[in-house]
Amino acid sequence: MQPHKSVNLRNQAFSPIRNLETSRSKIIEFEGEKNPQRIICEVRKSPRSRRINLKLKRPDFALLTFPKRMTWRMAEKFLHDHEDWLLRKSLEFPKPISLGQYFKDGGRICLSHQMSEREVMVVESDETDRPWIRLENDRISIHVNAGNPKEAMIKDGCRKLASQFLPDWVQWAEERTGLKAGKVRIGDQVTRWGSCSHRGTVSLNWRIILLPRDLGSYVIFHELAHLAEMNHSTRFWAKLEEFVPHAREVDRCLTRTGKKIFSLGRDR
Repeated sequence: MQPHKSVNLRNQAFSPIRNLETSRSKIIEFEGEKNPQRIICEVRKSPRSRRINLKLKRPDFALLTFPKRMTWRMAEKFLHDHEDWLLRKSLEFPKPISLGQYFKDGGRICLSHQMSEREVMVVESDETDRPWIRLENDRISIHVNAGNPKEAMIKDGCRKLASQFLPDWVQWAEERTGLKAGKVRIGDQVTRWGSCSHRGTVSLNWRIILLPRDLGSYVIFHELAHLAEMNHSTRFWAKLEEFVPHAREVDRCLTRTGKKIFSLGRDR
């Protein structure tokens, strides 16, 4: 899909979300001839940020972070100067598909650093009212009820797999790094593959099991590295390089590969 030939921008004023001192939101609307585009941008003043950074997390959601020394007006100007970039990147996102279609097209699941990615078979049946899973050597079967919303049941099955296997994956990474998470949580994050709190809680997106094995391991190593460095400073990347050679390159690969996967299992 090509960018609109003629674009008119209508920007709504900043509105508060969470704490007005640290986070605000802005809606950017692109009025094209055929397909109007609407992007919500969250703007965060972060003590951990060393420079201004704008990322498009989903086709309709962007995140801009900037350091405390900058003013809100400077952040707003930066966002305004990059509105065309946001539109272009939004249009580059893969067309959303369902989990069922993703697996039908060959999408795979990886459950640990030891296992290769396995093909997934979705089996519809009238004999079950909740998803259940059969693990085989080279295949994972997700059984769902034919009469219920299939997508929700497939997602539920995937989340159960993630909750069962990702903590063991983290434990393996802990043994390699010498870093220990206080707690591991598996969630359905909107904009992140994972996060690490100051209390040592590592939160992981269940969609990690949909990534290739090396990228799944990278996300876990990335969050464990935050136990040593709670930022994305040079020291953080140096720490991460101890576990993942060429970590920045791998991170860029995650961004490219993860776009399609990150959109899976979302409410349409």
